[in-house]
Amino acid sequence: MIKFLIQRPIAVLMAFTACFIIGLVTYNTLPISLLPDIAIPEITIQVSAANTSARELENTIVKPLRGQLIQVSTLKDIHSESRDGGGMIRLSFEFGTNTDLAFIEVNEKIDAAMNYLPKDTERPKVIKASATDIPVFYLNLTLKNDSAYSTIGQHSFLDLCEFAESVIKRRIEQLEEVAMVDVTGLVERQVQIVPDEDKLAMMGFSIEDIESALAANNVEPGSMTVRDGYYEYNIKFSTLLRTAEDVENIYLRKGDRIVQLKDFCKVSIVPVKEKGISVSNGKRAVTLAVIKQADENMDKMKQSLVRTMEHFRQVYPDIDFSISRNQTELLDYTISNLQQNLSLGFLFICLVAVLFLGDVKSPLVIGLSMVVSIVISFVFFYLCNMSLNIISLAGLILALGMMIDSSIIVTENISQYRERGYSLRRACITGTSEVVTPMLSSSLTTIAVFAPLIFMSGIAGAIFYDQAFSVTVGLMVSYFTGIMLLPVLYLLVYRTGIHARKWKWLSFKFNNPIKDHTLDRFYDAGVDWVFRHKTFSVLFCVVSIPLCVFFFFFIDKQRMPDIEENELIARIEWNENIHVDENRRRVDELFRDLKEQVLEYTASVGRQDFLLNRERELSSSEAELYFRTETSEIIAPLQQEIYHKLKERYPLSVISFSPPETVFEKLFVTGEPDIIAEFYTRNKAKAPEAETIRSVELELARRTGIAPTGIAFENQLNLSINKEKLLLYRVAYNELYRVLKTAFRENSVTMLHSYQQYLPINVAGSEKTVNEILQETLIQTEPDSKGDREYIPLRELVTVTPAEDLKSITAGRNGEYVPFDFYGVQDGNKLIKEVKQTAEDMKDWDTGFSGSFFSNSEMLDELVIILFISLLLMYFILAAQFESFLQPLLVLAEIPIDLAFALLLLWICGHTLNLMSAIGLIVTCGIVINDSILKLDAINELRKAGVPLLEAIHEAGRRRLRPIIMTSLTTIFAMVPLLFSSDMGSELQKPLSIAMIGTMSIGTAVSLFIIPLLYWFIYRNKKISIKY
Repeated sequence: MIKFLIQRPIAVLMAFTACFIIGLVTYNTLPISLLPDIAIPEITIQVSAANTSARELENTIVKPLRGQLIQVSTLKDIHSESRDGGGMIRLSFEFGTNTDLAFIEVNEKIDAAMNYLPKDTERPKVIKASATDIPVFYLNLTLKNDSAYSTIGQHSFLDLCEFAESVIKRRIEQLEEVAMVDVTGLVERQVQIVPDEDKLAMMGFSIEDIESALAANNVEPGSMTVRDGYYEYNIKFSTLLRTAEDVENIYLRKGDRIVQLKDFCKVSIVPVKEKGISVSNGKRAVTLAVIKQADENMDKMKQSLVRTMEHFRQVYPDIDFSISRNQTELLDYTISNLQQNLSLGFLFICLVAVLFLGDVKSPLVIGLSMVVSIVISFVFFYLCNMSLNIISLAGLILALGMMIDSSIIVTENISQYRERGYSLRRACITGTSEVVTPMLSSSLTTIAVFAPLIFMSGIAGAIFYDQAFSVTVGLMVSYFTGIMLLPVLYLLVYRTGIHARKWKWLSFKFNNPIKDHTLDRFYDAGVDWVFRHKTFSVLFCVVSIPLCVFFFFFIDKQRMPDIEENELIARIEWNENIHVDENRRRVDELFRDLKEQVLEYTASVGRQDFLLNRERELSSSEAELYFRTETSEIIAPLQQEIYHKLKERYPLSVISFSPPETVFEKLFVTGEPDIIAEFYTRNKAKAPEAETIRSVELELARRTGIAPTGIAFENQLNLSINKEKLLLYRVAYNELYRVLKTAFRENSVTMLHSYQQYLPINVAGSEKTVNEILQETLIQTEPDSKGDREYIPLRELVTVTPAEDLKSITAGRNGEYVPFDFYGVQDGNKLIKEVKQTAEDMKDWDTGFSGSFFSNSEMLDELVIILFISLLLMYFILAAQFESFLQPLLVLAEIPIDLAFALLLLWICGHTLNLMSAIGLIVTCGIVINDSILKLDAINELRKAGVPLLEAIHEAGRRRLRPIIMTSLTTIFAMVPLLFSSDMGSELQKPLSIAMIGTMSIGTAVSLFIIPLLYWFIYRNKKISIKY
């Protein structure tokens, strides 16, 4: 076949040029994203029930829903949280579950459960998690004339809210790359009616009269059609309230008097009572979260948004537009860095080739065929709908070092034949044909290492699919380029004895020391030394096996490498009953102290209005702060400072830190506590009291030495109504409820239909404290037999008692529990034992455990199995190639030696054994073996030709020496740039590259010197059949 190709060089060149051009075209159309498009197997159900306490919500709504949802197929875990006014149930599934089907099934279960829920329950919302739902960035709108840390005039901010919602949000949503814009920080308006209590009593009106007058004046009976001769008219009746003036002018009649509402009530448009606000750099803001279309290119989206923002800034000069939590920067930085690493690696490789081959033409041939293989790989990316992301690009960098191996081996072999005096054409044909099979089997063994990784469960498998894909494609394309295009290029470059002066540098040769006999001498000396110290060398091999096992258990293990972030999110639960304004004052105070250290800070204070808020909602006594610093080194001290400052001022507060929610976080849940101890109470009849829970918390901290994250409580006021007195004083229960709601400013009566918007109409009392309300509010009784009414003070009918309860009620598969989260756990098993012991000593609790500690150990067990499968696969491929059962074992024997040293190197460099370093180890095993395959193949060939054993070992070593050292060096050099860059992609790949460089360096030495010794041990007394 190779002879055929070499006779038709132009046909070969044209075919490859065509593929190259197609590759370039497809490269520009490939979608670029941060991570592969993976369905996150999570579905969240949001339950909202206004004016319902957490306990009531848990018992009447969340518990029945959980009972139904537990039956959903392929459900892995269920977790619910109920708090006042709303709850959330999170279902997580196995990776690879079809989330669309699960979504339908969850909805069916909820429909079935609706029959058992209270009558007026709103249907819960079901939200399917997806990596693309995470906002690409947040846009904060603030007023330029607003000064930081102060409150602004309400009317100007109300206008900003209206403007943000009706103009900015719509304008951004019109961009084709944007899926939706989610808004928070808006202030709603309402019409407020405050009755003058003295006038009310004097005229004899009750709150009920005002309510019925509003209802009667706000009706739309509809329309009717009237025929008049041959005309037809549409007659409309409309008595709808359109403006605040309409409300003021409502007429009421009492006895013989007719009065207007404005005579005894104050009517005004005011902001709705706030549950939460958004703060950006100290100013009050409206925040828009921009979410991109799933299949859009992030780059394009960024450009169109930059244009839109510029336009906004020019047209609306009095509004500040600032962008925070920007993920497009991360993507740009990471992808450009990885592309830079690709090209740097490529340069290093060419340098190595020039050094070893001693002329410029060979590296030119190698370089050309490499570029062609990489570009042709993009065609396959396009055909298989793969995107360019951190993982697939890293796969290409990985493959780069291996892809060049095939080119080096072919070029090196051809030049060896030319040195022996073969003609150029014959050297090209023989040199290439000789390495076709060993090269194929070495490519296959490398792919065999990757294939099992795809079958890992969970996120790991989903991610490695991309890496395995890019390595497989890269290797196969470069293999075919190596045997088809390379000999033709070699022939063309060397045949045209280029005489023109301007091409003179091409025929430049230099006599480098590495090329001639220095290497051979070094090699012979090495092999002789090993053969002189046989016992030492064999002992070295035997000892490395237990060493490898020891290091595997000794080194720290985690799921993913730690990523350096320059962003931080602090969640604060003040654990006191404070309202939003006080909450904001505390946040502003903290911001003022820290503003020198951070570049950018925003906060969500209290409840937010995001539609896609999958995380649990914040209550008015919670805040979520976001900080961005210049470098990642500042984050840890900043975290310490925030913690100490807050604990000093507000000892009750509960503070937790996490990195911001990026796509990456979402997939690898790195913010999950190491261990969550779940305490289930044995006494199901009554809820555990706050004091009991606090004592458990203190006991756990004392026993384990790690303080669990605190549990939030809330203070409540329980109002109990004296039913006997209600009957005694003839007070209707409804009237009492109405008066209470009005006094506490919660009495919403009807809607005002203005043309574009609907405003709620509220009847409210004047501002008072709880005690004042109870003391001063009077309630009207029902008329007695004479028709007289009396007024009774509220305090006669109601008693108030303070109480304390859990702020949120957590439950899982096995029912309700109290969670204690432990972070920074060193020895998981010890902690679990101590927690169990504590629970047993207290006698009232059963325990369960969850957390990232368990998922990590599960994953590592899987990796071991996968390593084993990879070894088996390699054994099968090698046995088939060598036609022997023994020789593959020789090759595989070097793996434990390499692993032991790579683990040692990881430990010295302060890295852990995580997914990335594990891949590095597994993959390099596949590459290192390639050296030994080439070498054994050459020894076998020589022995078949009748060369004695020792001489065959020396001769084969010399022949394969240059390609072996070059392939190892190129693989190492392809990885070097990753060690010196600091973006997210490289952070991920760093442990991988350290593991690879370690395994590669030791592996090359082992396959050069130790493998021949083992071969000699086995075959010293055997003859090999000589084939003619």
